[in-house]
Amino acid sequence: MCNLRCLIVITLLALSPLSAFAHHGSSGQFDTSQTFVVSGSITRVRLVNPHSYVYFDVKDDNNGVTNMRCELQSGSLLKRRGWTTELFEIGSHISILGSPDRKDPTTCYMNEITFENGITASRDSTFTDKGTIVSDTKSKDTQSSKATRQTTLSDGSPNINGNWAMVRERGAPPGAGGNSPIILTEAGKAAVLDAASSQNPRFHCEPTNIIMDWWFDQMVNHIEQTHTKIELTYGFMNLQRTIYLDGTSMPDDYQPSRAGFSTGKWTGDTLVVTTTGFDEGWIMAPLEGERRERPGDAKAKGERPPRPDADRPPRPDGARGRMGPPSPAKNSSQLTITERFTLNEDKTVLTREYTLVDPVNLEQPITGSDKVTFTEDSYEPYACDDLTTERTQNTPQNNHHTDTKLSASTAKSLNWLEESGLGLTVSSTQWGYPIALTLHAIGMGILVGVSLMLLIRVLGFAADIPIIAMAPYWRIAQGGFVINLLSGIALFSGNATELYVNWAFRIKLLLVFIGLGLTWWLVKLCMKPATSTAPKQTKIAALTLIVWVAAIIAGRLIGYWS
Repeated sequence: MCNLRCLIVITLLALSPLSAFAHHGSSGQFDTSQTFVVSGSITRVRLVNPHSYVYFDVKDDNNGVTNMRCELQSGSLLKRRGWTTELFEIGSHISILGSPDRKDPTTCYMNEITFENGITASRDSTFTDKGTIVSDTKSKDTQSSKATRQTTLSDGSPNINGNWAMVRERGAPPGAGGNSPIILTEAGKAAVLDAASSQNPRFHCEPTNIIMDWWFDQMVNHIEQTHTKIELTYGFMNLQRTIYLDGTSMPDDYQPSRAGFSTGKWTGDTLVVTTTGFDEGWIMAPLEGERRERPGDAKAKGERPPRPDADRPPRPDGARGRMGPPSPAKNSSQLTITERFTLNEDKTVLTREYTLVDPVNLEQPITGSDKVTFTEDSYEPYACDDLTTERTQNTPQNNHHTDTKLSASTAKSLNWLEESGLGLTVSSTQWGYPIALTLHAIGMGILVGVSLMLLIRVLGFAADIPIIAMAPYWRIAQGGFVINLLSGIALFSGNATELYVNWAFRIKLLLVFIGLGLTWWLVKLCMKPATSTAPKQTKIAALTLIVWVAAIIAGRLIGYWS
């Protein structure tokens, strides 16, 4: 004989497999040796990290519309330089000089952008509050670096407290200078034999290493210095390091990490830091595109497969770029990095010289240097929302939206929702999306779980249980609906434009409200003292059960059906 407790357990077991499916599931990406010009009307902009994108509709000769997107700098860097979403007015016309994506014909790398008002900006341009271009692109950081500051601490050591960021000279390549070649041992070559861009930590919003991340994307780094230790908080991916100056040694139970364990000492005005305790990771993470040849490489460079650009308009010849991304290199747990930090004469430029020694993976040490400049710009936690594979995960046809074309007002509203505090919290913070998704799953489990208990009972299972005994649980189901509704609004805000045109999402939303309405109707019919259920109630229960199952299936298809 099955009682109410038995029915609850069976329902939870039935829901468990559904819950398992409740989760939606500048690099070598671009051929910078080629350039082309493309124009269109703005439909959306995402100023996020590690790369921002502007989306726009391009018309072809047959009046067909293709939605393209071009990659900009990181959102944090653009905002520091005065770029705002107001610059990209929805529906306004833009023209972009860009470089093509090697795989996706609807994605490009923005070199220059011309707005409808005639202003032309490069990737490194800085805007004033009035939306005009600052003529001296270094003025903001230069003025900040001239600020009067204490040059030494009470113990006589140079003062490196404050915020620091790399200032990239116009036309200069990104990154540091003076790097020596990377020559791998046989073990080092074997470690990267199956390297693929999908393994790149940046594409998973994770730090790469303590060298590259210090200057990557010119983020603002923060240093807190005392007599016993120095805390470094990287602006890129929020990597945190502690440099112990008091002789603290690595604990016996230390767990290897990307930051490693750092000890340092002042030698005159030079801070010498030695870091060990690294986990196995990337010195140079794999990127898309062809690899450069390394000195000593035996294999000849292969040809890159043809790019799918049949639908792309003709491009003018552009200047030859570099030979694609460098070849990947991994470090072993035996990696040791030595850094030497020094300040310039006016104490506003912090130079770092570094040496990487890895007896397992490297034939010879890697040496290099970089510089960061003192700035009054504030440090901001790195909110990562990587959109690199947003389109390559789907077929190119999904980006032709003649049947789901958005009006300018709708696109503007959706964009506003994504850029709202709620939308950015969900899409661009470490815990926003997981918390919202967890609450959504809990709400769904409560609402659908209680509903299925009622439906199974009406269909004849556990007939000895009075249906009216389930009345209190319906109130709990209503609470689950509220949780589901609020968390669903949050999830929608984080990706409003994509979800709005997603037919699986639309179908799911319709089915949920149909299922809720049918269940409510059934509750009114059944929550009365009675010994049996009417045929009408049984038919409604069967229909409602089908609707709820279909809603769950539609929800799982959202991530696959754009």
